[in-house]
Amino acid sequence: MLDLGRLRILRELKLRGTVGAVAQALGYSPSAVSQQLAQLQREVGVPLTERAGRRLRLTEAGEVLASHAEELLARAQQAEEETAAASGRVVGVVRVVGYQTALINLLAPVLPGLAERHPELTIEVIDEEFTRVLQALVLREVDIVITDEYSVLPRPRRSELSAEQLIIEPMRLALPRAHPAAAHGGPVRLADLAEEPWVTGHPGTNSAELLERACVDLAGYRPRIRHRTNDIHVMMAMVGWAGAVCLFPDVGRAERFPGVAVRDLADAALRRYIVVWTVVGAEVRPSVRVVLEALRASAADLVARFPSLTLVRPDAPPAAEDGNKDRHGVR
Repeated sequence: MLDLGRLRILRELKLRGTVGAVAQALGYSPSAVSQQLAQLQREVGVPLTERAGRRLRLTEAGEVLASHAEELLARAQQAEEETAAASGRVVGVVRVVGYQTALINLLAPVLPGLAERHPELTIEVIDEEFTRVLQALVLREVDIVITDEYSVLPRPRRSELSAEQLIIEPMRLALPRAHPAAAHGGPVRLADLAEEPWVTGHPGTNSAELLERACVDLAGYRPRIRHRTNDIHVMMAMVGWAGAVCLFPDVGRAERFPGVAVRDLADAALRRYIVVWTVVGAEVRPSVRVVLEALRASAADLVARFPSLTLVRPDAPPAAEDGNKDRHGVR
């Protein structure tokens, strides 16, 4: 009988590439990882690893067993949860990663109801929006990832991951209330803000890439980025008090911050999509399924409160880049 703990180490070596990375991820010493791999090799009776310089890599047989290990570990976790679910219990830990406005507006409101209905379910929340979160999902370090993507900056899809668009929202400009472009109350052109200081997210976030792409492709200039933050309160403070401008999603309600005016874009129709990612097949786990169902219900509630938002149908195709609602498959 193969030991699931040793199979997990083999799978981690396949995904992470080095014994040191496996040891760090699992909380073992490198020597303990090597010993467990050696024991697994003795159990199966064929070489599973080989030296490649100073690194240890999987043999062809090791690759085959690591692929089976992925399925066996997932089925073992599923079996545990479904056994509990058969008695009416939803148990386990679900780790959710998301960016700030999605966690505040989508996830946080459903946590009390989930805790009441499923007291044995633990939900761990991580505020993170760098692109590496999808790799954490592939490595099964987390279970659900909520990301943003934009009409001019779609994220590439991955065969091992499932991506479900929940909401489409317009992007608008946040300006100081005293800014001349905000005075008339109408739409503002990106092209008219070429000399303004901008505030945006840290490098590697989609919001930072969106600003660069929008200004270069749609208005013909590189933005003068003076401030960087992933915190919406700091971002709006830079707008209201430091005279910066920024692109902001409607759900962020920039107008509620002191000194901030919100205006439509006159020369671009930028939209943000709120997307939930899981490993393909993850929804068979009762714990993941109930969290996903709660997020879908939360999305519907949020759209009902914000008329500018659009709810994506579950069977809708991926959103088109031109923002046409019929092609988005939304209502």
